[in-house]
Amino acid sequence: MINGTEYAWEDIQVKLPYSPNPLEGIIGISYKTAKEHKNIYGRGSKPVARGRGRKTFDGSIKILQSTLEAWQAALPVGKDITDVNIPVIPVGYAPEAGLATTDMLQHVRVNEIPKGMEEGDTNMEIELPLTIGNILYNV
Repeated sequence: MINGTEYAWEDIQVKLPYSPNPLEGIIGISYKTAKEHKNIYGRGSKPVARGRGRKTFDGSIKILQSTLEAWQAALPVGKDITDVNIPVIPVGYAPEAGLATTDMLQHVRVNEIPKGMEEGDTNMEIELPLTIGNILYNV
């Protein structure tokens, strides 16, 4: 061991608004922030300035079918998870021997609910693409 223990999957906790407990059926999460930067050209062949543009946020969450069904069951009849705004999804990282941090995914919407299984599958894994309004890191 060189510099201690790295963050591991077992150190992560993700919560959804319908449950007071962290998700047990989560098997993956990813999210990112992107900011547009553009070179601005004038005389010559090299940039003379740099422009800044919009920020975008997106991600996905991969869950087991039982977790999806529990989420769906918490919604009013006739609604599915693509119909609701999720105000915040906290994603906590708490390694045994390291610095605990939390990222906050804000104003989250699920874009689609892809479902399917194939012969030989022992469970269904569902990856839900997310539209995210903002991400606060290390809060």
